[in-house]
Amino acid sequence: MLNNYRIKNVTFCSNRAVLSNGEQQQELNFTEAKLLEILLSKVNETVLKETLKEFAWQHTVVTDSSLTKSIAKLRKALVFFFEDEELIITIPRVGYKFVSNDVVTIANVETSIEEPITTKSDESEYLQTTEYEDKKKSKTSVRNKILLTLSILLIGGSLFNFLRLLPSKNEQFIADGYHVTELTSGGFSHTVITRKGMELNPKLSFLLSQQKCNCLFFVDKISGHYNISYFDPKNEKGKSFIFDEKNLVEKLRVNLSEGEQ
Repeated sequence: MLNNYRIKNVTFCSNRAVLSNGEQQQELNFTEAKLLEILLSKVNETVLKETLKEFAWQHTVVTDSSLTKSIAKLRKALVFFFEDEELIITIPRVGYKFVSNDVVTIANVETSIEEPITTKSDESEYLQTTEYEDKKKSKTSVRNKILLTLSILLIGGSLFNFLRLLPSKNEQFIADGYHVTELTSGGFSHTVITRKGMELNPKLSFLLSQQKCNCLFFVDKISGHYNISYFDPKNEKGKSFIFDEKNLVEKLRVNLSEGEQ
């Protein structure tokens, strides 16, 4: 069907599901738009409940209660433009009727809805919206800078702790506040350093234990981000990573694999 209709000075565009008088508009959901479309196509005629349900819900079984609720929402949208008029009336136990002598069909879908008239109030609202968006972008930029700074501090902290953990005069020093976990798998031994009280993610622990090196790992977690560094004494190489907790295991598996190559 997909016709447009003009109800006095208000235009209804069925394919866009919008009621507009050129200055203001009301958006309808799919069901409400379909109900209004069929009621306007049979203006001043009674449309049966079953006809309305079949047209608006399309092969879906619905109750009279759902139809009643949708009609109520449609009436509310119409009241926005026609405050003192009851355009949709109920025919008890039968259906509904759209009552008006001022409804015409409009063929052109794209041009039937007038462009909104810009007022000083609209311009003010636009400026306020623009300022809000600018402030939002500014906050996002500040947040990103903070996360970047945090990441740098995490990497620096991990490297500092590695230097403290490296052998000095054949002795190994562990600072207070840190805990050592030994992992052994496939003939390789791994030392994992974490802060005391921090629980090591089981999947992370398993992934570290599978690395083919006698490595030293430092694992820390701040604000939902994992800082993971490792040092391989045999090859004298190390690397640091920062991962979001959500993608921790997947990203770490990829990066550790790249580190082995």
